Amino acid sequence: MFSMVPFFNAVVIEDGKTGKPLAFFDAQEDSEFSIEYIHSIHKTPVREIYHVHHEEILQTEMRFQEFGVGMPSGASEGEMFAQKDGNYILSNMKRTFPSLDIRIGQIIANHTLLLNGNKYPFSSFSEKGSWVSIKVEKLNVWQRLIGGIKLG
Repeated sequence: MFSMVPFFNAVVIEDGKTGKPLAFFDAQEDSEFSIEYIHSIHKTPVREIYHVHHEEILQTEMRFQEFGVGMPSGASEGEMFAQKDGNYILSNMKRTFPSLDIRIGQIIANHTLLLNGNKYPFSSFSEKGSWVSIKVEKLNVWQRLIGGIKLG
C-alpha cells in the first residue's frame, strides 16, 4: 500500500532543535533558491545562491560588497572571482551540503529566502535568534499537509 503513496521533492526548513518542519517549497533537480542577509559586521548585503542537486544543496554563487570576517578573499580551484556593479561575485562554486544550518539574526541580519522572485523573511516562520536547518527531502501527501508553511 505504501508503494502507491506519491512522494514529492521539497526543500524543507526545520526547527534546528526539534526537527519540526516550519516551511517547505517544492523542488526539482537544479531548482534554485537564495538566502540573503545583512552581514553583522560590515552591515552590507550578502546573497548566497543554491541549487537542489541529488538530494543535497549545492552552493553555486556568493555576492557581497565588503571583504572581511566571514567573507571569502578569493576563489578556490575552479571557481571564478569578479567585481561588478559594486559587488564581489564568487561564481562557479560547487560546494555541496547535506543541510544548511542557520542561526536567524535577531537585530541586523534579516535572513530572507528568495524563491521564484518572491522574498520570505525567515522571521515569518521562525523566531529571531532561533536555529533552522534547511535540507532536501522527499515528502508524501500527509507530510506536505502538516509540513509547515508552503512557500513558492
